[in-house]
Amino acid sequence: MKLFELGKITMTPSAISIIASYKVAVGDLLDRHEKGDYGDVSEVDWRENTFALLPQSIERIMSVYSIKNEKIWVITDPDRKVTTLLTEEDF
Repeated sequence: MKLFELGKITMTPSAISIIASYKVAVGDLLDRHEKGDYGDVSEVDWRENTFALLPQSIERIMSVYSIKNEKIWVITDPDRKVTTLLTEEDF
């Protein structure tokens, strides 16, 4: 069961490069993200994601997934209109 809306999906060039290099199924990452499997986030980030699901929240929802020696961040904006896939270098 999905917990929130993803909105428009965007990706940075470096995320696209990793996804293409390792033939990552983007749909699988997005499915995990919207169902609350936040991957490799810290305990603090996991808690913040839980609070971000509350209707009155104005926080983003963040997941981190390891792909070989790389990491992909999936971040849904607080208004749930945009979800972006990016890498650490994009921060």
